[in-house]
Formats: sequence, structure tokens, C-alpha cells
Amino acid sequence: MSHDPNNLYNFKKPKLHDSSTKELSSSTNLAFSSTLSSLLTSNTSSSTTTRGRPRPSKTKEDIFKTHNKGTKKRAAKDVEGDENGYTQIHTAGEGIDDNTLHRSKKRLAEKAKIYSRLKRGDHDHFDENGNEEEGLVDFDRKWVEEGEKDEEENYSDDSFGAGGAKSDTELVEYEDEYGRVRQVTKSEARRLERRRNKQLLGAEELERMSARPSMPTQLIYGDTIQSDAFTSALDAETENKMEELARKRDRSATPPEQKHYEADKEVRSKGQGFYSFSKDEALRREEMENLERMRRETERGRKEREEAKEKRKREVEERRRVLGEKRAKKQADAFLEGLGDVPAPMVGKE
Repeated sequence: MSHDPNNLYNFKKPKLHDSSTKELSSSTNLAFSSTLSSLLTSNTSSSTTTRGRPRPSKTKEDIFKTHNKGTKKRAAKDVEGDENGYTQIHTAGEGIDDNTLHRSKKRLAEKAKIYSRLKRGDHDHFDENGNEEEGLVDFDRKWVEEGEKDEEENYSDDSFGAGGAKSDTELVEYEDEYGRVRQVTKSEARRLERRRNKQLLGAEELERMSARPSMPTQLIYGDTIQSDAFTSALDAETENKMEELARKRDRSATPPEQKHYEADKEVRSKGQGFYSFSKDEALRREEMENLERMRRETERGRKEREEAKEKRKREVEERRRVLGEKRAKKQADAFLEGLGDVPAPMVGKE
């Protein structure tokens, strides 16, 4: 197989001009152009148009004119199956019929009865199934609040007379939450006391409903002697039992259990002077006595050696002193002997 050095993969390059292709002449091109232009002209000049299938118009309905899905069906079902006469009728504003007004009045009358019954405090009412009905309003609390408000605003001479009004205007001393004492009327004092009670009640309610733990109230700051820690607040029966147990208790001193060091429970190198005592108390005591005797003997021998050493030192010092005196005396004699050869001085006559 021959290999072309100019072709890397041994593929032949296609020829740019193939002899088999036919060349279009200029006359052929002109004929094609004229035919195409005539077709385009005839298409635009023709009055007939071809249309597709007409599609239905999709216009959106007004949301304010149509109801929700199933509304009419549910309304019809309510009208047919309502046994108590409570119906729901949707009107478009033409007017309300007599049946609807009658049903509304009936329903309002029943609600008024329930409201008056709850306001009286008659909460133990059961429905047709035997279940207790619960109201959404706490009428007891509402009645108390309204009573306090009426008492606050309409406290007049009609309820207590002239004497009551005079007593209400009498000045009394009132101490507020900050410890300040001032003079106010009796009615003002009662009003302030009710306000304080309400604040305390609200604070207790808030603390009870809060998830955070309350802060301790009885804290001790600084150096304080807690005398209550030494006096237990017990009842009489418990104190009598404790006194009886104290009388039965043995008053003699109980020595604590003796615990000694156990060398075999530790893995470590001991010192040169380490001595392992016996675990038996008697043998241990004997070993300690022997060690004490040996210590006294050692101290006595050491003391004797120290005394002998001091005695030897004193003897050496004494001998040195004697030798020093002898040497000084000998030197003095030699000096005096040397002075004997010198002539005596002449004494002048008067």
C-alpha cells in the first residue's frame, strides 16, 4: 500500500472541480428568474385569500359577576336540609324576602336569650347532643369589671345618702407602693387600692404564663450571719424524736478507723530509707518500737561522738596555747640575753 507523504491519514483530498457536474448556463438562470417573478406577481394580484379554521374567542369572565364554584349548590343544600330553619340565601341586591327576615329575627332572638343566660351566670347549659356549651366571653369577669367601673364613676348620694358622701370626702392617710404617705379621700384610697390589686393580679398572671423562671426574692448580699441555719424550723413531734435519739446515742468518743499507707498498692520506686510496716497492728506497733529504740541508740552514739570530738578539739586548743606561751617566753629570754652585751648609759653629775 502506497503512502502519500502529503496526506497524514492516507485520505485523498476531494477535487474542487468535478468534471461530472453540469454547469448552468446564463439562459437557464434567466428563465428561472422570470418564472419566479411571474409567480410572485400573480400571488399578490389575486384577490382570493385562504383562511384557517376560526377559533373560538377566549374572553375572561368578570370576577365580580360570577360566584365561586359550588356556591349555588351549597346554598340549595342548606335550604333543603336545614331542620332548624337556618338558611343561607345569596341575593344580588334585588331585596330581602319575608322568610329571610323572619329567620334572621328568630336567630337574633335566640342569640339574645343565650347572651342574657350567660350574663346571669347560667353556664351549665347543654345542647341537643348533651355536650356543654361554652361561650367566648367570660361574663363573670366582665360583670365584675363593669361593676367596679360603675362604682367608680357613679358613686353618688343616691346609693349611700348624705352621710356616705360626707364619709367619702373625708381625708385619710394612704401609703403607695413606694412607701410615701399622703392624705387622700376615702373614695380615692379605695380606687388606688383597687388599682394596686389589679396590677398585682396582672403581674402574677404574667409571671404564671411566662416560660422564664422567676427571680429569687430572698437573696442575701454581703456578710450575713444566718442564724436560721442553726435553728431548724421543725414541729414539736420531730424535735421530740430527735431529742430522744440524741439521749440514746453513746456519748463516748469514738476513735476513727485507723488507715495506714499500703506500699504494695502503688507501683513506684521507694527511697533508700523506706520501711514497709506490717499490716498487723501488733506487729506494726512492735516494728515501730524497734525503730524508735534504734533511733534513740543512734542519737546517743551520735551525741557521744560529738562530745568526744569537742573534747579532742579543746585539748588541741589547750596544747596549742601552751606551746605558744612557751615559744613566746623563749623568744623573750633570747631577746633579753642579747641586751646584756650593751654598755650601761653614763649618768651626768650635777
